[in-house]
Amino acid sequence: MKIFLQFLVCVMLFAGCKIFDDNLPEPTQKGNGTMGFYLNGERFRPSNLRSEGDGLGYSRSFGLDIMVWQYKKSFASDVSVALNIGEYPIEAGRTYRLGAFSDSFGAYGSLSYYVDTNKPGVQKEKVYYTSLEHFGELTITKHDPELRIISGLFWFNVWTDEKALVKIRGGRFDMKYIKK
Repeated sequence: MKIFLQFLVCVMLFAGCKIFDDNLPEPTQKGNGTMGFYLNGERFRPSNLRSEGDGLGYSRSFGLDIMVWQYKKSFASDVSVALNIGEYPIEAGRTYRLGAFSDSFGAYGSLSYYVDTNKPGVQKEKVYYTSLEHFGELTITKHDPELRIISGLFWFNVWTDEKALVKIRGGRFDMKYIKK
C-alpha cells in the first residue's frame, strides 16, 4: 500500500497536468486581443474580438470604453458587457471603482441583453449598470501608449428588474487600441 501511494504521488507530480484551469485566456500583457470572465459562474469569452481595436476604445479626451458580447443560452440572447472609465486618466497599477452610472467621473460597468415582447419579431433591450450598492473594480495592469496596449483585471455586480444579482467575476483582458 505504501509503495502504491508513493507511486501515485510521483505520477501526479510528473504528469504535468494542471490542477486548476479556469478556461479563461491567460492574463497576458502583450496586446493579444483576449478577454474573458465568468457571468454568474458561466464562462464568457467574447465573440467580437477579431482584429486590433475590436471592442476597445481609448483616447485621453474620452477615456476607456470596452464593450464585448457573446450569445448566452441562459439569457436566450446576445449578452453585452461594457466597462467605462470616462474622465479618469488611465494609469497602470491603479484600481478604479465601477460605481453609479451617473457619477460625474463616469466609471461604471454594464450588462445588457434582449427579451421578447408581445409583438412577433420585436425584442426589447434591457440594460443594467453598476450602482452605489452593486459596484465593482477595474485594475489596469498595463498601459503602454506607445504600443497602444491596455491590460487589466475586473469584477462587478448589477441588479436587474427581475430582482436578481448578476455577478461578473474573474475578468481579465489584454487588448490593443487604435489611436484616435
